Amino acid sequence: MITVIGLGGKADELTLEAKKVISNATTVAVKTFKTAAGKAVGASISMDEIFDESENFDRLDETIANKLTALEKNGDVAYCTDGDGMSDGVYRALERSGADVTLVRGVSCGIRRACDARLTMTAFGALAARPYIDGGVALEITEIGDVMLAGEVKLYLLEYYAPETEILFSSCGKTSALSLEELDRQKKYSFDACLFIEGNRDLDKARYTFADLMRIMSRLTAPDGCPWDKAQTHESIRTNLIEEAYEAVDAIDSGDLDAMREEIGDVLLQAVFHCDMAARTGEFTAGDVISELCGKLYSRHTHIFGKDRAGDSAEALKFWENAKAVEKSYTSLYDILTRLPKGFPSLLRAQKAYKKAVKAGRAEKPEQKTSETELGDKLFDLVRIASASGVDAETALNKKIGEFIEGFKD
Repeated sequence: MITVIGLGGKADELTLEAKKVISNATTVAVKTFKTAAGKAVGASISMDEIFDESENFDRLDETIANKLTALEKNGDVAYCTDGDGMSDGVYRALERSGADVTLVRGVSCGIRRACDARLTMTAFGALAARPYIDGGVALEITEIGDVMLAGEVKLYLLEYYAPETEILFSSCGKTSALSLEELDRQKKYSFDACLFIEGNRDLDKARYTFADLMRIMSRLTAPDGCPWDKAQTHESIRTNLIEEAYEAVDAIDSGDLDAMREEIGDVLLQAVFHCDMAARTGEFTAGDVISELCGKLYSRHTHIFGKDRAGDSAEALKFWENAKAVEKSYTSLYDILTRLPKGFPSLLRAQKAYKKAVKAGRAEKPEQKTSETELGDKLFDLVRIASASGVDAETALNKKIGEFIEGFKD
């Protein structure tokens, strides 16, 4: 049995349960002897050497977990770490490995603040996993042992917080309030140094997170929210998604980064709007959408998460399409073509249908070649002919596509 024990933030914060486990353990190991809590345990083994030699945050916790598993062969092991224990990545690494592990939680870092919920992690764990942060939930990061680590943590947090965000920073037994941008400008850092940021659910702030976007959307569609937003349905705003997508494409084509940020945000708003509507009617939630998307990305990238290996982008696309065909249960070319969205612009739908037929060996490429300019001239001439003839070009091409697809029906 390996027991992970949270030591708290000071030498006198060890719980009675923790003391009992330590006294009965065959081996007592501590994460570091560099903190007051670590020194007070009386452990015979520390992981300081592993920390000093490690060059990879991703492997650090696994390396310590492997050492503890080896020590367990001699009997029960008590692994003591500063803070609450649960925020230490070693505990999760032991769980992932299938080790016989349990946890005796301690108090959190040296900063005491009462709050409904908080996200707690070590600096090493934060930089290795880089979890997405919700600024509405209190955050605690421990083990900010030196100025280099403080600088990396600051850069990570600036993705989610404004530079002037107030934080509480504790190091060498002293706690002070400062701005986030000052985190790596302090005189002293110790292995037990930690920071705390209050959760801020205000809807008026300098920098927002995805969770804030969801909260704002929920406020707009609340019973006392915006009358227009509340009245919308999936059908009433369906064309908005197309319009915003086209505007985003225009921004990309122009190379205007400011416009790209705005227009891509508008596309994201449409997705969030539909998720909010679906959640209110009990259809699905944003969590359902994200979960299904992640599952699809994982299952279709067999050359990343599976046994396939792609040497170039063409092979990667082939593996993606093969995985998609299995997932969608495609049985024939006709089956694939009939699932092309009918809402596509007719030219886009025609090109996709033709390319898939060529790839399946059911259509031939024409010998005649043309330039983009020549093709544009020919297409525009056809549009002029259609207009003069009173024929809708979009309808005519879609009708022809339908006939093309029906030609592959068994």
